[in-house]
Amino acid sequence: MKPQPDVRFVLVRPRDPRNVGAACRAMKTMGFTSLAVVLGPLIDPEQAGVLAHHARDVLEGALFCTDLEQAIGGASLVAGTTRRRGRDRKYFALFPEQLAERAASAGTATVAVLFGNEETGLTDAELARCHLAVTIPSAPAFPSLNLSHAVQVVAYELARAFDRPHRTPHAPIAGPEIDDLASLIVRSLAAIGFRNPRGLESLSVFFRDIVARAGLSPGEARRLGVVFRKIAGLKTGRGIDP
Repeated sequence: MKPQPDVRFVLVRPRDPRNVGAACRAMKTMGFTSLAVVLGPLIDPEQAGVLAHHARDVLEGALFCTDLEQAIGGASLVAGTTRRRGRDRKYFALFPEQLAERAASAGTATVAVLFGNEETGLTDAELARCHLAVTIPSAPAFPSLNLSHAVQVVAYELARAFDRPHRTPHAPIAGPEIDDLASLIVRSLAAIGFRNPRGLESLSVFFRDIVARAGLSPGEARRLGVVFRKIAGLKTGRGIDP
């Protein structure tokens, strides 16, 4: 099993305790539990706990820090989320999925992802402390995401990237298998009396293109072949050869 990095979500000076609780829930749904909060206004734990719901353990285990350096201590990669650009800010930003790819290759290192407060985001100085910037594409007319929503988007992409090596890769049929299935479909239709004005070859090309675009797995292709053989069997009483 490939080692995974330790991801620490860092909320910098959050103003609404309910957003902190919602962020805990967003993290836990994606399998993350490491949270640090850089204190601005005092956070009412009861209000935060209401929206943390079944993620109170994330809130209770959070590291509450007096400064940013404490929150990112020990992190090998520090990323700051932002939607603003400027002379004193990063000259380019990654999308969340690009950050996830970087993080997935970080071995067992600690990766810290920073989220600014709900009104002003990260300051220039805070973003400068990050190794890279991350931006979530949004509508120009209303580009600001709720804090917990931003956490959810980033957490989702990270979880998706970390889980990828453990999934069975999709291997669609190709080449001869596509041709064989298209031929089977056409022969089955011909067996029940279907006629195409442009001829069976044209129909074969049509179905071959559809099957190729569909990206069927071998199992799906077999089941589809069985269906068409049975359709032919309704007419012929015995179906057709595969």
